[in-house]
Amino acid sequence: MIALLLALAIATPEADLKRARDRYEFGAYPDAAAASREVLGATPAPPVLVALEAWRVLGLAEYQLGDRTASRKAFIQLLLLDPDQTLDPFLVPPPIVEFFDRVRADAEPQLAPIREQKRQQYELERAAEEARRRLAAEEAIRSGPPSKVVVVEEHIYLLNFLPFGVGQFQNGDTTKGIIIAVSQVVFGAVNLGSIFVHNAIAQDSSRRCSVSTATNCSNPPIPDSDRQLLSNIDVIKYVSAGLFWGMYAYGVADSLIHYVPRIETEITPGKAAVKLSWDF
Repeated sequence: MIALLLALAIATPEADLKRARDRYEFGAYPDAAAASREVLGATPAPPVLVALEAWRVLGLAEYQLGDRTASRKAFIQLLLLDPDQTLDPFLVPPPIVEFFDRVRADAEPQLAPIREQKRQQYELERAAEEARRRLAAEEAIRSGPPSKVVVVEEHIYLLNFLPFGVGQFQNGDTTKGIIIAVSQVVFGAVNLGSIFVHNAIAQDSSRRCSVSTATNCSNPPIPDSDRQLLSNIDVIKYVSAGLFWGMYAYGVADSLIHYVPRIETEITPGKAAVKLSWDF
């Protein structure tokens, strides 16, 4: 029972049409014809596009099976639905294309009135669409421009805790954001540079000294001059790190003080008003 229900749920005109098309492409022409007839005989009737493709596959399959009469009937039904249908010569063998063209030529007395009816229907629909657009344009002119347009700018709370002035940029403090960003970049670069230089000097084996060295080596293996240099570099390293994190803390505090979750800008002809909102 469950399998039957699933099969009924999956069985759609589109799925049946795909099955018919797949059978035809694999050369199973009897199965393709049978599947196409199932699509065309379904209740309710399939959509027009599905029916067109089903008649096309049925006509092709019947031709491949050698039944020219059944193929002709299928192609005529296809043309009655859409008199401008054609077969792609890159996908369909030339003999079938020639056969289809002969069928269309023979059925032209039947197709001409249908083609004219479709043309008139298209013209009516196009005229109705143009009238609808014209009425909409006239209504827009009568009503005039909107009396008020509200532009809402949402701010993200977590951006206040990012470095490099992100919170200031979000709050619209561009100048302050640039100052904080440049300061943190400079302090960070100085800090990283001092770390690199410190490590390079400390790990340079050519700068070592020993107890046998007469001067400049009171505390081997690092010469006294290098020890003083490393001490100075450490000062630069810690000061730059402190300035970096101090500027970060200042940026976070400043952005939180000036943070507004939402800015609503009311734009009216000739003027604009800004409304701040702290709704969370």
